[in-house]
Amino acid sequence: MQKKKIGISVYPEQAELNETINYLNVARSYGYEILFVSFIHMMDKTEKDFEKLLKVIKHANDLDYYIIADFHYPSLEKMGIPIDDFKKIYEMGISCVRFDSPALASELSALTHNVYGIDIQLNMSNNDHLINNVLDYKPVLTRLNGCHNFYPQKNTGLPFNFFKECNVKYIKNNLETSAFIGSHFGNQGPAKVNAELPTIELIRDMECDTQAKFLFYTNEINNVLFGNSFASEEELKSVASLNRDEITFKINLNSEISAEEKEILYWNKHFRRGDITESFIRSTMSRVEFKDKKIQPRDNTYIFNRGDVVIVNENGASYKGELHIILNDNYQDKNKQYNLVGKIATQEMLLLNFINPWTHFQFENKK
Repeated sequence: MQKKKIGISVYPEQAELNETINYLNVARSYGYEILFVSFIHMMDKTEKDFEKLLKVIKHANDLDYYIIADFHYPSLEKMGIPIDDFKKIYEMGISCVRFDSPALASELSALTHNVYGIDIQLNMSNNDHLINNVLDYKPVLTRLNGCHNFYPQKNTGLPFNFFKECNVKYIKNNLETSAFIGSHFGNQGPAKVNAELPTIELIRDMECDTQAKFLFYTNEINNVLFGNSFASEEELKSVASLNRDEITFKINLNSEISAEEKEILYWNKHFRRGDITESFIRSTMSRVEFKDKKIQPRDNTYIFNRGDVVIVNENGASYKGELHIILNDNYQDKNKQYNLVGKIATQEMLLLNFINPWTHFQFENKK
């Protein structure tokens, strides 16, 4: 799998040029590497709007963004770009052309052989056989990748299981993949309803960093992009600072947590034991690492629920120091061996589904 990257989208015709330029600068300062722009919704825009978009692309090039431009046949025709000659695309500074609508597989494959090194991106969200047909015509694989749609209107995003089905053909062929999250502040996008522009409906109302975690932790998506703009600086910062590779949970701490328990909780080498149980996620090596720590029993709580994070106390004898994440509601601790140290944030409970045997995980340490 390729490195995981983050990106933004802009719609320059909907803002002052200096606002868009500033947004590019701020996002780049936080490590955003990809810029998504669309020519499809520019079909009825003015020459001035096009000029503004081209200025934004130029500035993005100066900042070393990888620039994805969304096209279809009519928008290419409007720009005077032949399907078999991307010289103008190259001169505009575009890194990758995304074809939103279906195109001929032979043409798409041939385009990957362009002399300018421009990448070709396919729409992943239809779960069709286009990618297989393109591969039949022997494209340059390093110039071929996929990107999902975003969905402005509530309840129109992809179901999660369908999303995963769409990914299979791309993952099988080791092709780079991208998907979108939605800012809760940005109101710019390609439609009249642009409150949030995620790919998956399930994540629409989540905090932005949790949306990004959800996509990254599938280990099926390389690049996560904001679909709408402008995301707030806090949203940009939160997504930029998350751990893209190790599943990392937000946790609401128990106010009575001890210093020893904190040390165990924030240990960065937790992983789920390979011979799993259905009742909880069990991290056992912490009992070895922290065998000399005193974990005094202190809770009066003996009934636990999904997402509760507990540490085995002295009553657990040789198991003292293990960290467990409860998976079932109304789980009873009959041996009184558990100290509750915190609860996984409600929005992040779905991330528990990504913890498989041997999966490593961590907890956010808000110092």
